Amino acid sequence: MSTILGKSTTGGIIALATLALGGIAGARYLSTRKVSAAERLCDALLDTEPLREAARDMADRPEARLAACANYMVDVCFRSAEGWGIGTGANDPVGYSRIKTHRYTQGAASVLTEAHVPDHVLNYTVTVPDIAEVRGVRKHGPLTMDGLLPAYAVPETSQISLNDGYTAQIEADLHVTEAFVTGKARMYGALTLRDSEGNVGRLNVGADGVIHGTITHQARVVGRFDGKLGDGVKFKPYQIEPGDN
Repeated sequence: MSTILGKSTTGGIIALATLALGGIAGARYLSTRKVSAAERLCDALLDTEPLREAARDMADRPEARLAACANYMVDVCFRSAEGWGIGTGANDPVGYSRIKTHRYTQGAASVLTEAHVPDHVLNYTVTVPDIAEVRGVRKHGPLTMDGLLPAYAVPETSQISLNDGYTAQIEADLHVTEAFVTGKARMYGALTLRDSEGNVGRLNVGADGVIHGTITHQARVVGRFDGKLGDGVKFKPYQIEPGDN
């Protein structure tokens, strides 16, 4: 849970931390090409290999499909989180829709900037022909102190629909630290999962990037997550004996 301190205290802590790391972070800031939040999200959304695997190879394993959808969204969140904050490029104007197409899969991603204040709101869609469609909304909240870390709340909701009618809904309650202050952006929090086949799950991301979680069906654990941000999410299914469903 975020702990928001008084405005003057928060500002003072953030200012002191920024000054302490100003030399190193400033050099990085000046030498790095600035990328807007919408552009970074658009690029991350187009890496749809987990969705193509789910549509192609997992029709008889809905829990594995849900895990693949979760893997996709964790990767999207992590890749698009890097650089958000002070070092982010100029944001797209409200009402502007950024569109990109993957040259090989022909997947198309569109990210619409809906608002800048009080939260930065991005509405996105991804369409991969004959594979899947993704729709979601992401919000970037203002910089606050989450414990000892200056961080942004980044809540997100998304729905993934495969071409055969399977759907997964994912709600993310994540935080991203301010890289300009901490030296490197870190993402942590939790994702809640559910699908059209009655599977539900939760995936937890620690401040160290370690991932754990489970998927259940009818109150029974049918698989577990393990992994680390940047290395992918591994899902280990549990065998359900015939007649135990």
